[in-house]
Amino acid sequence: MSALHWLALSKVKGLGGTRTRQLVEHFGTIEALWQADPETLAALTDLPLERFVTLPQTLDEAAHEIESLRREGIDVITLDDEVYPVLLRDLRDAPPVLYLRGSLEIRDQWGVAIVGSRLADPGYREQKMAWTRQLAQTLAEWGITIVSGLAHGVDSWAHSGALDAHDGRTIAVLGCGLRRVYPKQNRALADRIVARGALLSELEPNAGTCGQFLMMRNRLIAALSQAVIVIEAGAPSGSLDTARHAMQLKRRVLAVPGSPGTEKLIAEGAEKLEPDRADIDELARSILSIAEME
Repeated sequence: MSALHWLALSKVKGLGGTRTRQLVEHFGTIEALWQADPETLAALTDLPLERFVTLPQTLDEAAHEIESLRREGIDVITLDDEVYPVLLRDLRDAPPVLYLRGSLEIRDQWGVAIVGSRLADPGYREQKMAWTRQLAQTLAEWGITIVSGLAHGVDSWAHSGALDAHDGRTIAVLGCGLRRVYPKQNRALADRIVARGALLSELEPNAGTCGQFLMMRNRLIAALSQAVIVIEAGAPSGSLDTARHAMQLKRRVLAVPGSPGTEKLIAEGAEKLEPDRADIDELARSILSIAEME
């Protein structure tokens, strides 16, 4: 029953992941929280009383929503579920509810994010595309799950490279709901990912995309990964934001020199990853050794 409670609680406006976890920790279980009166919940969260008055009546709505989503191939994953990504729990504001198309596996904890600009440097686009795909394919062949954001450019190359590998897996974290895959041109790629990995979103399935949502998903991409590799980035950029989240989480950050954002990351301590000199097999071994130590 807990999935119903988590989903219903996630609808409370302004509650958020951090407050939700604090509430559940306070009461011990999500079901025990449901026995609390609205006044207590309002006092504990500093939210208006009216946001909790109708909470008991929302379980039926949550049950109908879960059933409807399942018919569409969308699962609701909560913090109580064993399948909830273990690395994501490192986030202080880890989403209490995730929406999933596809599957999550234990081996996904050996994840590497590959991110970068949507519009790669036109002078070297073909070379960067080929190397990014090869990077993703080689890492995936070592059993590493490739994580990215389904955007044009580097993200798409990374997902595609992982799918080129035998039994390769990849996870796309969306800045929109799963019923509104963005960009539309990548819907066919999204379907391929579902068959060999997962589409994940913390947003309600009908949510459209916007700048805020795209930035929000960056912390999830970083948290789902043992390391973040930035191929190319502006300053500022979403890729730079992903790398900053990774640094805060004590994840490994690598950057390919040659763009304003990656040069900035290298100056701040990120590892330099030079395509002409990179030993991808050794990189894979080092990433797997980090994961095995945890």
